[in-house]
Amino acid sequence: MKTMKYISAIIGIALVLGACTERIDIELDSTYERLIVESQITTDTGIQYVRLTKSSDYYTGKDPDPVSNASVKLSDGFNTWTLPENSNKPGYYETNEDFYGETGITYSLDIELEETIGEHKSYSASSKIMNIGTIDSIRVEYNPDWEIYEVQIFALESPTNDFYMFEVLKNGELLTDSINKVWISDDRYFNGNYTMGALVGILDPENPRENPEPGDIITLKMSSITKDYYNFIIQLQDQTFQYRNPLFSGPPANVSTNIENAHGFFATYSTTYSSTIYQ
Repeated sequence: MKTMKYISAIIGIALVLGACTERIDIELDSTYERLIVESQITTDTGIQYVRLTKSSDYYTGKDPDPVSNASVKLSDGFNTWTLPENSNKPGYYETNEDFYGETGITYSLDIELEETIGEHKSYSASSKIMNIGTIDSIRVEYNPDWEIYEVQIFALESPTNDFYMFEVLKNGELLTDSINKVWISDDRYFNGNYTMGALVGILDPENPRENPEPGDIITLKMSSITKDYYNFIIQLQDQTFQYRNPLFSGPPANVSTNIENAHGFFATYSTTYSSTIYQ
């Protein structure tokens, strides 16, 4: 793809510049452990989870250690659910299969650890599930200039200030299966207006997993997320983008979080779907 050619050119320039410098080995000191929280509570019905792990040194190259035997409670202000740990997946604390979040409700998360991590045992966070509109339809169209397939949306956007996350599925398989692949957007360019085919995702024809064939069902999942979660994703994508060039960028800062004394994010959002059969 043309985009990959541009990226390759940038990397090539960086390699040339790098060849003219002296190699410096930097010893990175270890730091104290922190709790990492990964959680999404959505309006979809099904098992939802809170994952707890420990932070580790940058170059360890191994999966983070799970945090077990914690007390994890979820509340909507009226009801409180104690999430049991999955015996087959250490560190995962899950709801029942029939659980779903409700729009307009602020959910609270309270975590009490069995042992301290980074001098802390208690953690808490809260987040509201924002309202979401409906999608009239989506379209998958080839763009010959960029040599990609565009996933386009047709919908009336609400007049409020909103933030969105877009994910794409092909025949039921989630293609945007990592935080770096999801698309996010605010509504500054179409607030309160009808979106006539706005670009919200792409499919790479050079990737067999993504390349659409006639008869494939392409589904767009649209989520209404909080501004804090929107900023979290932006920062996380910026720090983990594989083509980030340290020659032209400053040192990374800690990614923002809504959980005091921990890393990660307690995210809550509403979702809606629309599908089309690629012809």
